[in-house]
Amino acid sequence: MNKDRLIVLIDSLGEPERKKYIAFSEITGIKKDTLKNLCRGQQRFNDEHLEAIAAAYPQYKMWFAFGETHPEIGQISPELEQVADDFRETGTDT
Repeated sequence: MNKDRLIVLIDSLGEPERKKYIAFSEITGIKKDTLKNLCRGQQRFNDEHLEAIAAAYPQYKMWFAFGETHPEIGQISPELEQVADDFRETGTDT
């Protein structure tokens, strides 16, 4: 697990700083204070955290756990999804 990937995932929601942990907590069921501690490296990830994140974001499982993407089997990252969304909107990759 990687706290940096958790930060990217939480930030990908596009919520304001004050609301992003609350929003992610509502999606995953992980307490907002726990999320803050995980992001700060003050708490370790456990199986429950991983299961909650994987259930909420099954398309990001491999990226979150291993830092790998495999678009051919639907395993992407928030960044890859944003690039794909941008491409669909504009028809370009920039």
